Amino acid sequence: MGARWRWQDGRRAWQRLNGWHQRDPHATPGHATTGEAALKALEDVHFVRALLDTAELNAVHTARTAGCSWAQIAVALHLSKQSAWEKWHELEVDPPTVLASSPTKPS
Repeated sequence: MGARWRWQDGRRAWQRLNGWHQRDPHATPGHATTGEAALKALEDVHFVRALLDTAELNAVHTARTAGCSWAQIAVALHLSKQSAWEKWHELEVDPPTVLASSPTKPS
């Protein structure tokens, strides 16, 4: 299954989840009240979560490759810098190059 199809399946799963954010199944939009429907919703949640995890991983890798700091990534994801680094630091083969503001002359 290609990535494009997985994203299309993810979009359909997301649409099926509409209403499951409501605790009350009779709210608008609501959701079915059967165990079978709840299990299908859980499968959809798992599928969408896996797609989002992949997207997050790719975005973190791209951000680091582009020179973004762990602090910037952490802010975007509402995490601490430490948490972001601990979760993804192994992605880096070569950390981004940080340019010095100005070289100092030897005295």
